[in-house]
Amino acid sequence: MPIIVLDNCTGCGRCVATCPVNAISLETEFPDGFGKKMATIDQRRCTLCEACLPGCPYQAIKLIFKLTD
Repeated sequence: MPIIVLDNCTGCGRCVATCPVNAISLETEFPDGFGKKMATIDQRRCTLCEACLPGCPYQAIKLIFKLTD
């Protein structure tokens, strides 16, 4: 599954624009709308198409793999 590397994310929104299923959105750090903007990924909507990976110039999206038993 893709994850956001928060230290790398600048909140630029390029990943949001590249996601064909609208699984990525920008959220603010605090619920009142203040703070740093950062991308979040809705894992339920993500189809693992990987379109977001080249869309992020800051390498803030990484794929992680879970090994099954």
